[in-house]
Amino acid sequence: MDQYASALLAFPPQNEPADNETYHKAAMLHIQRISKMIKERPKDLVAFSAELINVIDPAVNSLSYLAILHALIFPSLAAKVPQNFILEKLTTFLMVFDGRQCRYGGFPLLDVLDAVGNGRLLPPSVAVECLATAILKLDPSGTILTSSHILLAKLAYDTDNIEPALPVIEKDIVYYPGMANYHDAQYPCDLELPPPLYISKTSGLTTLLKNTMVLEYDLLCGMMYCARREWWKARKAFERVVTFPTKDTGCSKIMVDAFKKWILVSLLSEGRHCNTPPPYTSESTLKMFGILCRAYISFATAFATDDVEQLKLEVQNNAQLWVEDGNIGLIEEVMASYQKWRVLSLQDIYTKISIAEIRAQTKSAETGAVLNKDEDVEALVQNMIIAGMLNGVIEKNDDGTKFLLFLSPTTHLSEEEMAREIRAHTVRLRGLKDIFTATSQRLGTSKEYIKWVIKDSKRDKTSDGQDLTLTFETQIDDEDLMGGIPNH
Repeated sequence: MDQYASALLAFPPQNEPADNETYHKAAMLHIQRISKMIKERPKDLVAFSAELINVIDPAVNSLSYLAILHALIFPSLAAKVPQNFILEKLTTFLMVFDGRQCRYGGFPLLDVLDAVGNGRLLPPSVAVECLATAILKLDPSGTILTSSHILLAKLAYDTDNIEPALPVIEKDIVYYPGMANYHDAQYPCDLELPPPLYISKTSGLTTLLKNTMVLEYDLLCGMMYCARREWWKARKAFERVVTFPTKDTGCSKIMVDAFKKWILVSLLSEGRHCNTPPPYTSESTLKMFGILCRAYISFATAFATDDVEQLKLEVQNNAQLWVEDGNIGLIEEVMASYQKWRVLSLQDIYTKISIAEIRAQTKSAETGAVLNKDEDVEALVQNMIIAGMLNGVIEKNDDGTKFLLFLSPTTHLSEEEMAREIRAHTVRLRGLKDIFTATSQRLGTSKEYIKWVIKDSKRDKTSDGQDLTLTFETQIDDEDLMGGIPNH
């Protein structure tokens, strides 16, 4: 056993080298030694596993710890070692492992993450937290979508353990496995590397993703935000599905499902459905949406009016459709929010309005009638203010009449709060800098952009004075722009 312990504790050296080349060579040599040990004497490793794993620090000797865990878990949990012991060690490892070391973890690490993400080893609440932590240890920026993200999203949504997954799903995805112009780096341990240079199919830390997997991930993210009633975030997630590049002038069922939900959460987040989707949505896809989602568009049109009877009629006529699409819950949320948005629309006309007038001018979509008494309207308005939906205060005149005073968004912001807002926006803009740089580099080297530049250089310059509507987005070929993601 001492021989095995000595080998497993050999990396990293006590005086860990700072330069990437030395670290890389030491890591590769250690992997070769461990692989040889597992290949020649796998039974010995399992036999001494309990003793070995207790003398190895998962946060320091992460690769060695991973090797023992993998030997204990695959092809099945070791029969001679207590299962609770193995799972306890697995949980500890996923929470504390060294992200730099585990860039060399490859397929064994991916096997472990897959097993956890499939819900085969740990309770869902533990599995989601461990998987989310592991993903961000490998890529603290959270900007590359991996096969582990897909498992995390499915497990979190299906088991209603959404909260622990939020640190991952709230990250902006910039990279995808197998993207053009990104190859495995010479030294994966370099902490300055963008994630696609060390997280790839060849490094073993992810599999390639099919188009449907990317779409499913964003759809699940949107549904998780819906479960938390974070409508704006849900809208952005569904929008990523709706605007996904397509071939053959069509759209998938997932895109249609997302478009329906996108309409509903748009009503919840903004009080209206935007009739002009993002400009990079293909025209043919929009036509398909218009045909397949006609009932939702009609419902959204009615929602934007004061005709509550027409809105109720739209809901009743398509009752079966809402159920079949799995959107009855969102429809009910939209109907419950209708009167709130009608109250908000009054600020376009009034700066101050009595509670009695609000009651007379707005109706509940759930009943189709005005509220029974002024106190009900006051409670509705107070709830809107508390939830942050409405910026206003309720005042009372000397005669007892109560009014709603609409306030400007910055009325109650102190100097300190304003400074905090500015700092938050500054941090956000700094975070966008790397994303902008990576996107610009990718666009500049894409064949679609180069073709457009050549075509634009040959364009008849006499047309410069015209109202040109053809831009790069409208002239690119109808093909998958997610370089490296295989079609399915």
